[in-house]
Amino acid sequence: MSLVRTAMTFIAQAICLGVIASSAAVATPEQSAGADSVASVAGVFVLGGIHQAHEEAKLYTYERMGEVYRHLKPDVLALECVQAHVEDGSFTGMPFDFKRAILPLAVEDRIPIYGIDWWDEARGGEWQALQMEAQRDSVMQADIMLFWGMFGLLNTYFCEKDFRDINSDEITAIWSAKSEFKYAVLRRSPRYWRIADFEQERNDHIVGSIVDVVARHPGSRVLVAVGIDHKYYIENALREQGIRVFGVEEVLESWWTSHQDRALNADAITPPEAP
Repeated sequence: MSLVRTAMTFIAQAICLGVIASSAAVATPEQSAGADSVASVAGVFVLGGIHQAHEEAKLYTYERMGEVYRHLKPDVLALECVQAHVEDGSFTGMPFDFKRAILPLAVEDRIPIYGIDWWDEARGGEWQALQMEAQRDSVMQADIMLFWGMFGLLNTYFCEKDFRDINSDEITAIWSAKSEFKYAVLRRSPRYWRIADFEQERNDHIVGSIVDVVARHPGSRVLVAVGIDHKYYIENALREQGIRVFGVEEVLESWWTSHQDRALNADAITPPEAP
C-alpha cells in the first residue's frame, strides 16, 4: 500500500471510529486533600491551544481562550509546563498562549495549578535536530510534504475557526490520523524513529501526571491546557484508564451548564454572526 493510501486509511479509520472515542497557587498534597468541590459534573476536559496561531486567529484569540476558561470555571488547572517551574514560580517553558490567557485567571481564582509536562534536555535537543534533518532528507520528502502539508491545512483552519470547532471530536480525529501516519513513517526509518519515540514518551509522562492530578482531586473538574498536538493522545489514554473525559459538546451541555449561578449554554460560547 502506498504511503498516501496509508495516510488516507488512517484518516478514514479515525473518523469512522469516532471521531475518536472519544502554583501563584502551587498545588501541594495538603491543599489537594482539603480542596472544596463544587456540586457539578466531575471529569477532565482537554483544551487544545494553538500556540503562535492565536496571533493570527480571527476567532480563537488569546482573549477568547480567557473567555473559555471563565465559562469553564474549573476546580483544578493542569498546564503544559514542567512541575518544577510551576513550583518555583518561573513557569519556564510554558507556551505563551497559556501563560497569557489562562494562568493569570487561575492565579486570581486561587485554584490548584499543576505542571504536567516532561522534558529531557539532551534527548529534546536530539529530537529537535533530527526533525530539522528529516525535513532536509531527500528520501523523506514525499512523506514530509504529506504530513507537514496536513499540518499546514489544519493550521489554516485553526486561524479561521473558533474554540468549539477546533476542539471538536472530528478535528481531533483528523489530527490523530495525521500524527499516527507521521509516527508510522518515522518508525520505519533506522534514524528518525527516535523522533516518534521521544514524542510518545513525552505524551506518556503528561498522561501519568494528569492521572496523579485527578487522583488528588476526586470529584473535581480538571481543565487540562495543552497544545492541540497532544489532545488526541491524552484523551484516548485517559479514557483507557477509566477517567471521564469530556468532548467539547459534552462540556457545553454537562459542565458549563452545571453552574447554577451562570445561565450558560452552548450559545454563550458561540460568537454572534457578522452583520
